[in-house]
Amino acid sequence: MKILTLTNEFEDESFGGAGTAVTGMVHVLDRMGVQQTVIVPRSDWNMPRWALLGQQIKVLWLPRNSHYFGYLGMIKADVVCQEFPEICQGWDIIHSHAINFTPLAYTLSQEVVPILYSVYSFLRKELGDSPESELQAQFKIQEELFMRCQRIQLISQSERHYLANYLPQYLAKTEVLPLGITIPLERWRPGSINELLYVGRLIDYKGIEDLIKAISIRQRSGRKILLNIVGKGTDSYESYLKQLVKSLKLEAYIHFHGRTPSLEVRRWMASSTALVVPSRREAYGLVALEGMAIGTPIIASNAGGLAEVVPNACALTFEAGNVAQLSEALANLIDTPSLQKSLSIKGRENALRFKWSQLAPRYLALLERVKGK
Repeated sequence: MKILTLTNEFEDESFGGAGTAVTGMVHVLDRMGVQQTVIVPRSDWNMPRWALLGQQIKVLWLPRNSHYFGYLGMIKADVVCQEFPEICQGWDIIHSHAINFTPLAYTLSQEVVPILYSVYSFLRKELGDSPESELQAQFKIQEELFMRCQRIQLISQSERHYLANYLPQYLAKTEVLPLGITIPLERWRPGSINELLYVGRLIDYKGIEDLIKAISIRQRSGRKILLNIVGKGTDSYESYLKQLVKSLKLEAYIHFHGRTPSLEVRRWMASSTALVVPSRREAYGLVALEGMAIGTPIIASNAGGLAEVVPNACALTFEAGNVAQLSEALANLIDTPSLQKSLSIKGRENALRFKWSQLAPRYLALLERVKGK
Protein backbone atom coordinates (compact mmCIF):
# COMPACT_ATOMS: atom_id res chain seq x y z
CA MET A 1 0.00 0.00 0.00
CA LYS A 2 1.34 3.43 -0.98
CA ILE A 3 0.02 6.45 0.92
CA LEU A 4 0.59 10.14 0.24
CA THR A 5 0.27 12.06 3.51
CA LEU A 6 -0.40 15.81 3.38
CA THR A 7 0.12 17.64 6.66
CA ASN A 8 1.14 20.98 8.15
CA GLU A 9 2.96 19.35 11.05
CA PHE A 10 5.35 16.43 11.21
CA GLU A 11 8.49 15.55 13.18
CA ASP A 12 10.36 18.77 14.09
CA GLU A 13 7.78 20.96 12.33
CA SER A 14 5.19 20.46 15.08
CA PHE A 15 3.29 23.08 17.02
CA GLY A 16 0.75 21.01 18.93
CA GLY A 17 -1.23 17.84 19.12
CA ALA A 18 -1.73 17.46 15.36
CA GLY A 19 2.00 17.23 14.72
CA THR A 20 2.48 14.72 17.51
CA ALA A 21 -0.41 12.63 16.20
CA VAL A 22 0.65 12.61 12.55
CA THR A 23 4.24 11.76 13.48
CA GLY A 24 3.18 8.82 15.63
CA MET A 25 0.68 7.60 13.04
CA VAL A 26 3.17 7.67 10.15
CA HIS A 27 5.86 5.84 12.11
CA VAL A 28 3.59 3.08 13.41
CA LEU A 29 2.23 2.45 9.90
CA ASP A 30 5.80 2.37 8.62
CA ARG A 31 6.58 -0.42 11.07
CA MET A 32 3.59 -2.30 9.66
CA GLY A 33 4.97 -2.16 6.13
CA VAL A 34 2.98 0.74 4.68
CA GLN A 35 4.93 2.82 2.13
CA GLN A 36 4.39 6.51 2.84
CA THR A 37 5.42 9.81 1.33
CA VAL A 38 4.82 12.86 3.51
CA ILE A 39 4.60 16.42 2.16
CA VAL A 40 4.98 19.02 4.89
CA PRO A 41 6.02 22.70 5.13
CA ARG A 42 9.23 23.66 6.88
CA SER A 43 9.39 27.09 8.51
CA ASP A 44 13.17 27.29 8.91
CA TRP A 45 14.24 26.20 5.41
CA ASN A 46 14.64 28.21 2.21
CA MET A 47 14.97 25.29 -0.21
CA PRO A 48 12.89 22.13 -0.63
CA ARG A 49 14.48 18.88 0.42
CA TRP A 50 13.75 15.17 0.39
CA ALA A 51 14.53 13.01 3.43
CA LEU A 52 14.27 9.31 4.24
CA LEU A 53 13.00 8.16 7.64
CA GLY A 54 12.20 4.85 9.29
CA GLN A 55 11.93 1.83 7.02
CA GLN A 56 10.28 3.41 3.97
CA ILE A 57 9.08 6.93 4.76
CA LYS A 58 9.93 9.62 2.21
CA VAL A 59 9.47 13.22 3.31
CA LEU A 60 9.29 16.22 1.01
CA TRP A 61 9.96 19.33 3.06
CA LEU A 62 8.69 22.49 1.36
CA PRO A 63 9.74 25.96 2.52
CA ARG A 64 6.80 27.71 4.09
CA ASN A 65 6.94 30.65 1.68
CA SER A 66 4.95 32.36 -1.08
CA HIS A 67 6.57 30.27 -3.82
CA TYR A 68 4.77 27.14 -2.61
CA PHE A 69 1.89 28.55 -0.56
CA GLY A 70 -0.57 31.23 -1.62
CA TYR A 71 -3.84 32.79 -0.46
CA LEU A 72 -5.10 31.37 2.86
CA GLY A 73 -1.92 29.31 3.03
CA MET A 74 -3.19 27.04 0.23
CA ILE A 75 -0.48 25.00 -1.44
CA LYS A 76 0.19 25.87 -5.09
CA ALA A 77 -0.55 22.50 -6.65
CA ASP A 78 0.67 23.47 -10.12
CA VAL A 79 4.07 24.61 -8.81
CA VAL A 80 4.56 21.52 -6.65
CA CYS A 81 3.51 19.10 -9.39
CA GLN A 82 5.79 20.79 -11.92
CA GLU A 83 8.82 20.75 -9.63
CA PHE A 84 8.20 17.27 -8.22
CA PRO A 85 6.53 15.18 -10.95
CA GLU A 86 7.31 11.99 -9.02
CA ILE A 87 4.42 12.75 -6.62
CA CYS A 88 1.85 12.79 -9.42
CA GLN A 89 1.06 9.09 -9.67
CA GLY A 90 1.12 5.71 -7.99
CA TRP A 91 -0.91 6.39 -4.85
CA ASP A 92 -3.44 4.02 -3.35
CA ILE A 93 -4.70 6.67 -0.90
CA ILE A 94 -4.20 10.39 -0.37
CA HIS A 95 -4.37 11.08 3.37
CA SER A 96 -5.01 14.74 4.12
CA HIS A 97 -4.56 16.19 7.60
CA ALA A 98 -4.96 19.89 6.73
CA ILE A 99 -7.22 21.94 4.48
CA ASN A 100 -4.42 23.98 2.91
CA PHE A 101 -3.41 20.87 0.96
CA THR A 102 -6.83 20.45 -0.67
CA PRO A 103 -5.77 21.85 -4.07
CA LEU A 104 -2.97 19.28 -4.25
CA ALA A 105 -5.23 16.47 -2.98
CA TYR A 106 -7.83 17.22 -5.68
CA THR A 107 -5.19 17.55 -8.42
CA LEU A 108 -3.55 14.24 -7.59
CA SER A 109 -6.77 12.39 -6.90
CA GLN A 110 -8.49 13.20 -10.22
CA GLU A 111 -11.55 11.65 -8.53
CA VAL A 112 -9.85 8.27 -8.93
CA VAL A 113 -7.47 7.98 -5.97
CA PRO A 114 -9.53 8.02 -2.73
CA ILE A 115 -8.98 10.81 -0.22
CA LEU A 116 -9.03 10.11 3.52
CA TYR A 117 -9.45 13.27 5.60
CA SER A 118 -8.40 13.16 9.26
CA VAL A 119 -10.19 16.00 11.05
CA TYR A 120 -8.52 17.45 14.14
CA SER A 121 -11.02 20.28 14.49
CA PHE A 122 -14.10 21.69 12.83
CA LEU A 123 -12.93 25.14 11.82
CA ARG A 124 -16.36 26.73 12.05
CA LYS A 125 -16.56 25.59 15.69
CA GLU A 126 -12.88 26.13 16.50
CA LEU A 127 -12.68 29.69 15.20
CA GLY A 128 -16.25 30.74 15.83
CA ASP A 129 -18.59 31.29 12.90
CA SER A 130 -17.03 34.68 12.18
CA PRO A 131 -18.30 36.67 9.20
CA GLU A 132 -14.70 37.60 8.30
CA SER A 133 -14.26 36.75 4.62
CA GLU A 134 -11.00 34.81 4.97
CA LEU A 135 -12.39 32.65 7.76
CA GLN A 136 -15.58 31.99 5.81
CA ALA A 137 -13.42 30.94 2.86
CA GLN A 138 -11.57 28.43 5.08
CA PHE A 139 -14.86 27.06 6.42
CA LYS A 140 -16.12 26.50 2.88
CA ILE A 141 -12.88 24.77 1.84
CA GLN A 142 -13.16 22.36 4.75
CA GLU A 143 -16.82 21.66 4.09
CA GLU A 144 -16.14 21.02 0.40
CA LEU A 145 -13.43 18.57 1.46
CA PHE A 146 -16.02 16.77 3.61
CA MET A 147 -18.13 16.41 0.47
CA ARG A 148 -15.38 15.34 -1.94
CA CYS A 149 -13.31 12.99 0.21
CA GLN A 150 -14.17 9.30 0.34
CA ARG A 151 -13.72 8.83 4.08
CA ILE A 152 -13.63 11.10 7.14
CA GLN A 153 -11.75 10.18 10.31
CA LEU A 154 -12.96 11.95 13.45
CA ILE A 155 -11.04 11.70 16.71
CA SER A 156 -13.90 11.53 19.23
CA GLN A 157 -17.59 10.77 19.56
CA SER A 158 -18.03 14.38 20.64
CA GLU A 159 -16.86 15.52 17.21
CA ARG A 160 -19.20 13.02 15.58
CA HIS A 161 -22.11 14.52 17.54
CA TYR A 162 -21.16 17.94 16.18
CA LEU A 163 -21.12 16.59 12.63
CA ALA A 164 -24.48 14.91 13.20
CA ASN A 165 -25.99 18.26 14.21
CA TYR A 166 -24.46 20.48 11.54
CA LEU A 167 -23.46 18.30 8.58
CA PRO A 168 -25.42 15.06 8.96
CA GLN A 169 -25.17 14.26 5.25
CA TYR A 170 -21.55 13.14 5.79
CA LEU A 171 -22.13 10.76 8.72
CA ALA A 172 -22.27 7.70 6.48
CA LYS A 173 -18.63 8.09 5.46
CA THR A 174 -17.37 8.96 8.92
CA GLU A 175 -15.36 6.79 11.28
CA VAL A 176 -14.32 7.65 14.84
CA LEU A 177 -10.78 6.55 15.57
CA PRO A 178 -8.86 8.01 18.53
CA LEU A 179 -5.37 9.43 18.30
CA GLY A 180 -2.52 7.50 19.82
CA ILE A 181 0.48 8.39 21.92
CA THR A 182 4.07 7.26 22.19
CA ILE A 183 4.85 6.19 25.75
CA PRO A 184 7.77 8.33 27.00
CA LEU A 185 10.66 7.20 29.20
CA GLU A 186 9.94 9.83 31.86
CA ARG A 187 8.08 8.78 35.00
CA TRP A 188 6.26 10.92 37.55
CA ARG A 189 8.14 11.80 40.74
CA PRO A 190 6.48 14.80 42.37
CA GLY A 191 8.55 17.45 44.07
CA SER A 192 8.12 18.80 47.57
CA ILE A 193 6.10 21.87 46.53
CA ASN A 194 2.60 22.25 45.10
CA GLU A 195 3.46 22.93 41.46
CA LEU A 196 0.85 22.65 38.73
CA LEU A 197 1.35 22.61 34.98
CA TYR A 198 -0.70 23.80 32.00
CA VAL A 199 0.44 22.83 28.49
CA GLY A 200 -1.29 24.00 25.33
CA ARG A 201 -2.20 26.93 23.18
CA LEU A 202 -3.19 30.13 24.94
CA ILE A 203 -6.71 30.57 23.58
CA ASP A 204 -9.80 31.71 25.46
CA TYR A 205 -11.69 28.40 25.21
CA LYS A 206 -8.77 26.49 26.78
CA GLY A 207 -9.95 27.70 30.20
CA ILE A 208 -6.67 29.24 31.35
CA GLU A 209 -8.54 32.15 32.90
CA ASP A 210 -10.60 29.67 34.92
CA LEU A 211 -7.41 28.02 36.18
CA ILE A 212 -5.86 31.34 37.19
CA LYS A 213 -9.03 32.32 39.09
CA ALA A 214 -9.20 28.90 40.79
CA ILE A 215 -5.62 29.28 41.98
CA SER A 216 -6.50 32.73 43.32
CA ILE A 217 -9.30 31.16 45.39
CA ARG A 218 -6.90 28.59 46.82
CA GLN A 219 -4.29 31.25 47.58
CA ARG A 220 -6.84 33.25 49.56
CA SER A 221 -7.58 30.12 51.59
CA GLY A 222 -3.93 29.93 52.60
CA ARG A 223 -2.50 27.38 50.15
CA LYS A 224 0.62 28.28 48.20
CA ILE A 225 0.38 26.90 44.66
CA LEU A 226 2.76 27.47 41.77
CA LEU A 227 1.60 27.23 38.15
CA ASN A 228 3.77 26.91 35.06
CA ILE A 229 2.01 27.82 31.83
CA VAL A 230 3.64 26.38 28.71
CA GLY A 231 2.39 27.47 25.30
CA LYS A 232 1.87 30.45 23.02
CA GLY A 233 -1.06 32.58 22.00
CA THR A 234 -1.65 35.93 20.38
CA ASP A 235 0.21 38.84 21.95
CA SER A 236 -3.07 40.47 22.95
CA TYR A 237 -4.44 37.38 24.71
CA GLU A 238 -1.16 36.64 26.48
CA SER A 239 -1.11 40.25 27.68
CA TYR A 240 -4.66 39.85 28.93
CA LEU A 241 -3.75 36.71 30.90
CA LYS A 242 -0.67 38.34 32.39
CA GLN A 243 -2.73 41.38 33.39
CA LEU A 244 -5.24 39.03 35.07
CA VAL A 245 -2.40 37.40 37.02
CA LYS A 246 -1.15 40.82 38.06
CA SER A 247 -4.59 42.05 39.13
CA LEU A 248 -4.96 38.96 41.35
CA LYS A 249 -1.47 39.53 42.81
CA LEU A 250 -0.24 36.14 41.62
CA GLU A 251 2.92 37.22 39.75
CA ALA A 252 5.13 35.32 42.22
CA TYR A 253 3.16 32.11 41.70
CA ILE A 254 2.17 31.93 38.01
CA HIS A 255 4.87 31.88 35.33
CA PHE A 256 4.57 31.95 31.53
CA HIS A 257 7.20 29.98 29.65
CA GLY A 258 6.10 30.26 26.01
CA ARG A 259 6.61 27.45 23.53
CA THR A 260 8.95 24.86 25.01
CA PRO A 261 10.72 21.78 23.55
CA SER A 262 8.89 18.49 24.06
CA LEU A 263 11.65 16.98 26.20
CA GLU A 264 11.45 19.85 28.65
CA VAL A 265 7.66 19.63 28.75
CA ARG A 266 7.86 15.92 29.64
CA ARG A 267 10.33 16.68 32.41
CA TRP A 268 7.93 19.28 33.81
CA MET A 269 5.11 16.76 33.67
CA ALA A 270 7.24 14.26 35.54
CA SER A 271 7.93 16.67 38.41
CA SER A 272 4.60 18.53 38.69
CA THR A 273 1.98 17.78 41.32
CA ALA A 274 -0.64 17.69 38.56
CA LEU A 275 -1.27 18.54 34.93
CA VAL A 276 -4.40 20.67 34.61
CA VAL A 277 -6.48 20.65 31.41
CA PRO A 278 -9.26 23.21 32.08
CA SER A 279 -10.71 23.48 28.56
CA ARG A 280 -14.20 24.87 28.08
CA ARG A 281 -14.43 22.86 24.86
CA GLU A 282 -12.10 20.24 23.42
CA ALA A 283 -12.12 17.89 20.44
CA TYR A 284 -9.80 15.40 22.13
CA GLY A 285 -7.30 15.38 24.98
CA LEU A 286 -3.84 14.48 23.70
CA VAL A 287 -1.98 16.55 26.31
CA ALA A 288 -3.88 14.81 29.09
CA LEU A 289 -3.03 11.39 27.64
CA GLU A 290 0.64 12.33 27.35
CA GLY A 291 0.65 13.38 31.01
CA MET A 292 -1.11 10.17 32.04
CA ALA A 293 1.48 8.13 30.15
CA ILE A 294 4.16 9.66 32.38
CA GLY A 295 2.00 9.04 35.43
CA THR A 296 1.24 12.68 36.18
CA PRO A 297 -2.05 13.11 38.08
CA ILE A 298 -4.63 14.85 35.89
CA ILE A 299 -7.24 17.46 36.71
CA ALA A 300 -9.45 17.96 33.66
CA SER A 301 -12.75 19.43 32.62
CA ASN A 302 -15.47 17.24 31.14
CA ALA A 303 -15.45 19.19 27.86
CA GLY A 304 -16.19 17.33 24.62
CA GLY A 305 -13.74 14.66 23.58
CA LEU A 306 -11.64 15.27 26.69
CA ALA A 307 -14.18 13.39 28.78
CA GLU A 308 -13.82 10.38 26.47
CA VAL A 309 -10.09 9.93 27.06
CA VAL A 310 -9.97 11.14 30.68
CA PRO A 311 -12.66 9.22 32.59
CA ASN A 312 -13.57 10.03 36.20
CA ALA A 313 -11.98 6.81 37.43
CA CYS A 314 -8.45 7.96 36.62
CA ALA A 315 -8.55 11.76 37.03
CA LEU A 316 -10.22 14.53 38.98
CA THR A 317 -12.80 16.01 36.65
CA PHE A 318 -15.00 19.08 36.88
CA GLU A 319 -17.72 20.79 34.90
CA ALA A 320 -16.15 22.84 32.11
CA GLY A 321 -16.11 26.52 33.01
CA ASN A 322 -16.95 25.94 36.69
CA VAL A 323 -14.21 27.78 38.57
CA ALA A 324 -15.48 26.75 42.01
CA GLN A 325 -15.39 23.04 41.09
CA LEU A 326 -11.92 23.43 39.62
CA SER A 327 -10.75 25.16 42.80
CA GLU A 328 -12.12 22.30 44.92
CA ALA A 329 -10.37 19.76 42.69
CA LEU A 330 -7.07 21.59 43.17
CA ALA A 331 -7.48 21.56 46.94
CA ASN A 332 -8.52 17.91 46.99
CA LEU A 333 -5.49 16.76 45.04
CA ILE A 334 -2.97 18.94 46.82
CA ASP A 335 -4.21 17.89 50.26
CA THR A 336 -4.25 14.15 49.49
CA PRO A 337 -0.92 12.55 48.53
CA SER A 338 -2.56 9.11 48.45
CA LEU A 339 -5.00 10.40 45.81
CA GLN A 340 -2.10 11.70 43.75
CA LYS A 341 -0.49 8.27 43.79
CA SER A 342 -3.75 6.51 42.95
CA LEU A 343 -4.47 8.82 40.01
CA SER A 344 -0.91 8.37 38.79
CA ILE A 345 -1.31 4.59 38.60
CA LYS A 346 -4.82 4.62 37.14
CA GLY A 347 -4.00 7.37 34.66
CA ARG A 348 -1.02 5.50 33.29
CA GLU A 349 -3.10 2.34 32.90
CA ASN A 350 -5.64 4.36 30.96
CA ALA A 351 -2.98 5.92 28.72
CA LEU A 352 -1.57 2.52 27.77
CA ARG A 353 -4.85 1.80 25.96
CA PHE A 354 -3.95 4.57 23.53
CA LYS A 355 -0.46 3.40 22.58
CA TRP A 356 0.09 3.60 18.85
CA SER A 357 0.92 -0.10 18.83
CA GLN A 358 -2.55 -0.77 20.29
CA LEU A 359 -4.32 1.40 17.75
CA ALA A 360 -2.23 0.50 14.70
CA PRO A 361 -4.39 -2.46 13.53
CA ARG A 362 -7.45 -0.21 13.52
CA TYR A 363 -5.66 2.41 11.42
CA LEU A 364 -4.42 -0.22 8.98
CA ALA A 365 -7.95 -1.61 8.69
CA LEU A 366 -9.26 1.89 7.97
CA LEU A 367 -6.71 2.36 5.19
CA GLU A 368 -7.63 -1.00 3.68
CA ARG A 369 -11.30 0.00 3.63
CA VAL A 370 -10.51 3.34 1.99
CA LYS A 371 -8.28 1.66 -0.60
CA GLY A 372 -11.02 -0.82 -1.40
CA LYS A 373 -13.61 1.84 -2.18
